Amino acid sequence: MTKKFKIVLIANTANFFNSFMLNHVSKLSQKYNVIICCNDVNKLEKLIPSKVSLVRVNFKRGIKLFNDIDSFLFILSYFFKERPDLSISFTPKVGFMVALASFLTNTPNRLHWYTGQIWANKKGFIKIFYKLIDKLIFVLSHSVLIDSVSQRNFLVKNKIVTINKSFVLHRGSVGGVNTNKFKFNKQTRSKFRKKLSISRNTFVFLFLGRINEEKGINELIKAFNKISKNDNVLLIIVGPIEDKDLIQLFESNKKILYFNFTTRPQDWFSMADILCIPSHREGFPGVVIEAASCGIPALCSNIYVLHDSIIENKTGFFHKVKSVNDIKKKMLYIINNKKLVKKYGKSAKKRVLKDFEQSLLSKKLLKFLNSNIKKNENQNF
Repeated sequence: MTKKFKIVLIANTANFFNSFMLNHVSKLSQKYNVIICCNDVNKLEKLIPSKVSLVRVNFKRGIKLFNDIDSFLFILSYFFKERPDLSISFTPKVGFMVALASFLTNTPNRLHWYTGQIWANKKGFIKIFYKLIDKLIFVLSHSVLIDSVSQRNFLVKNKIVTINKSFVLHRGSVGGVNTNKFKFNKQTRSKFRKKLSISRNTFVFLFLGRINEEKGINELIKAFNKISKNDNVLLIIVGPIEDKDLIQLFESNKKILYFNFTTRPQDWFSMADILCIPSHREGFPGVVIEAASCGIPALCSNIYVLHDSIIENKTGFFHKVKSVNDIKKKMLYIINNKKLVKKYGKSAKKRVLKDFEQSLLSKKLLKFLNSNIKKNENQNF
């Protein structure tokens, strides 16, 4: 395999690469010619090796017919011109565009990475449509990666993928965790708490992520409202608001603090005591293992993908999906068992160091690509 071997990585936004792929890109660029295609691609200029090529594609979130057609034609034209040796795509819409374009241009190695299913909790036509998209991506790809074992089992059970063409890197996740970046900082904890007038003894529940109905924020706030009369408890919500109807929920309780998108999630993990992931559906949640790297356990909804990110009653807790009463019950248990929470946090950190450190995941990815590239070449794809 020579240095001229060309790999194209395509996702919706630069934020995806910033969050999950920086170490992978750095390692891949040492051996291959790497091209990144996404929206806002200029944001990556100072974050990746200079020899990595950056190409802007005007992707939009959701279904935007004319924009999507334009984006697909751009990708198709680009593949005809550049003739990459390997395409790697992420997310359903972009994945379908890339799978089709790479198939039409006879790209020798076509790989898609599944990071969650839009259709998992949908019904009717929407469910059928998105399942079909995921199935077509699989059919058009030579092989697929899936970011968790339980998600792979789910996709196999729903006949979207087959066992022989689907793979999980080690224990799961896309990029693992930068454990040098995500680590507990006592000074940051004190500084943040002082700045926000939070006492040392206050127990802080933290939600960090996109704020919409599917993330379960509604149930989380309702549950917290039921326990907030307890002394020394606080709920902090950090992330961009996608559902503006939820804003009024933040304003109804003075023990709920809201902050917008952050570029330093590790600071929030250091000042919190437990992370809350009440989602209705998820891909493998990087935020859980990032918090764990800081010694923070998680309280998660009992959905299939989250089974890979925590070990129940060892590195975190599960609650019933969409159940306000069960979230309330687990919150009360947690604030009454603070020593147990700290114990789970220590176990969570040990697990991250063993199974999710980013250099380990990058080694696994390089090994996987080398094996599959050679296999596809031998089969004359």
